[in-house]
Amino acid sequence: MRILFISDLHGQCSAVTALPEADLLIVGGDFTQFGSVEDVAAVLHSVRIRPEPCLAVLGNLDPEAANALLDEQDMSLHLQQRQFGGRRLFGIGGANATPFNTPYEWGDADMAARLAASHSNAGPLDILVSHAPPRQSGADRIGNGSAVGSQAVADLVQRRLPPLVLCGHIHEAAGIYAFAGAIIVNPGPFGPQGHYACIDWPDGQNAPATWLAQCR
Repeated sequence: MRILFISDLHGQCSAVTALPEADLLIVGGDFTQFGSVEDVAAVLHSVRIRPEPCLAVLGNLDPEAANALLDEQDMSLHLQQRQFGGRRLFGIGGANATPFNTPYEWGDADMAARLAASHSNAGPLDILVSHAPPRQSGADRIGNGSAVGSQAVADLVQRRLPPLVLCGHIHEAAGIYAFAGAIIVNPGPFGPQGHYACIDWPDGQNAPATWLAQCR
């Protein structure tokens, strides 16, 4: 199975049609830049021109109300466990608190409670999709070296031990990292160049082959 992962579009989706073919497209949030539900819908329309199925979470710059839109289109991973191609996925939208008072933030204690109330403890997990990276994973380092990721997400990774974690949010931390036995992937902002991560995960293989690329 081949998965493409993109994140942090911020309304820039023209390169979506230049992405290579895949079995599944996953979007890690920030469809918009402080946009409305209607703005999210417009970006979703552009993304869903793609032929493959799409699953997604929202980012902290998207309105939380747009979760209903993802649910209506049967593509939401937010606090839901789903299966695709024999792989089990779970997602977390929004992000832990920032200094910027963005539209879709939550406290780590609140998210930990939500995770405890969800199906996040149910059985094995192959892929965690979270807009916010796990704290101290490397994918959460900002320019001054501070780790600003989510402790709730880090705790979930350490508890569920997924082989693969897909995240975004921290543009300057684009890269592939190792944390708690997982491969942590932050492709950076999608942008006009179309930055993405490609994940090849054949049946019977414990961990995927993962690399970053751009399509323009």
